[in-house]
Amino acid sequence: MVRRLVVDPSKCVGCRYCELWCSYKHEGVFSPSFSRIIVVKDDRIGLDYPIVCRMCDPAPCIEACPNDALTRGEDGIIRVVDAKCNGCGSCVEACPYGAIRLSPRLRRPLICDLCGGDEPICVKKCPTNALRLYPLAEEDLSENEKAFDKAYRYALEEHKRLMRRWGLHVR
Repeated sequence: MVRRLVVDPSKCVGCRYCELWCSYKHEGVFSPSFSRIIVVKDDRIGLDYPIVCRMCDPAPCIEACPNDALTRGEDGIIRVVDAKCNGCGSCVEACPYGAIRLSPRLRRPLICDLCGGDEPICVKKCPTNALRLYPLAEEDLSENEKAFDKAYRYALEEHKRLMRRWGLHVR
């Protein structure tokens, strides 16, 4: 069954536990730099919004990879084939949501794999239940979620603006 993470921004308090636990589960360190989830936080405007992989279908990141290093399993999860990846960053550039970045250590894409198919650690550890896992087949965007999608797009633009200000390019 294909699933994806859904964010309820009204519940996110910007604690960044999701980032820390994600990096620990995948890399063995508590470091947002190695997380597959990115929390856009701007205290000036009161913005706390996790940027997560939307499991797009078709996935622009997979289509952009020149080496076929990204694959989608039958469970819908996008995975990186390290042996094929050259760290070019085409997937980062192609992601319309800014949910992919390169590992600072290995120059490999950090893409959410839903922790291998189990309940993701970010969902388990979120103290406010701002993250939920939904089957795509059963998911129907409610009016509430459509409003959250507008907030998501705003958060994404704010994230890009902040990254540019810090000298980093995010498409």
